[in-house]
Amino acid sequence: MAQSVFMTESLQPGNLSWAALLGKWMDFAKASTVLPDTVEGHQWRASVAPMITLQGITFAMAELEQVEASQRLLGWDRGELLVDQASIELDECWGPDLPSSVLETIQSAESALTDVIDRFTPVLVAEAGAPSLMPSVPLLEPLGASAVVAAGTTVMPGAPIAWWSEVDFDQLRSLELPGILELWQSPIQVWRHWDEQDVFTEDVVTSLDAEHEQALPLLVPRVLEGIPLSDPLPSPGDVASFYAQRLGMKCIPVRLDLSP
Repeated sequence: MAQSVFMTESLQPGNLSWAALLGKWMDFAKASTVLPDTVEGHQWRASVAPMITLQGITFAMAELEQVEASQRLLGWDRGELLVDQASIELDECWGPDLPSSVLETIQSAESALTDVIDRFTPVLVAEAGAPSLMPSVPLLEPLGASAVVAAGTTVMPGAPIAWWSEVDFDQLRSLELPGILELWQSPIQVWRHWDEQDVFTEDVVTSLDAEHEQALPLLVPRVLEGIPLSDPLPSPGDVASFYAQRLGMKCIPVRLDLSP
């Protein structure tokens, strides 16, 4: 109906800036104060806060690249919670008479959350503290691709140790993973550099297509195009022995050569 179109037509984020969107929200809130004292008028007034929440989440999810990688998953979790709460409020407010424009707003926010999972790469990062030995990581039902640091490798705190693409995100988060799950913009490789004395000096995080000389790639592909790779990895004991001789538990720098 005309009133519902008036109340929602300006609240589509699109390519608006935050400032412009804030102005639209203020106009929306002001318009709600002059609605008639009718059942529908009360429903629209009660819809102001949850509608603004939904539009804010839709906009924020589209801008998630600007957030630090370590904070993206937290932002996504909060966004999902807020969308659920706002959707419940609107459903309780309107019941079966939920206007199509309000339903579209809910669906846009839900789609924005889904798009984040499709757009970003889940990356497992070693926890802060001291270097540690890489444990085994469970192999998920393959959907896209994955790579993992071989078990027994000495891994640096804060360094990526595994990633997945096109994976069942809920299943991934249900696992007990040996690190912190973050959302990065793309799959990556970690190159462990050594000097003229064959001493490891630093880990460099790069894009997949980068090539580094005098460096060892740490992330080993385990699934490609949905097919698990059958190539066996060295035993954790052999890997640990190799690094014990050349690195021990010494902490070396981790350098990012890309924007995560």
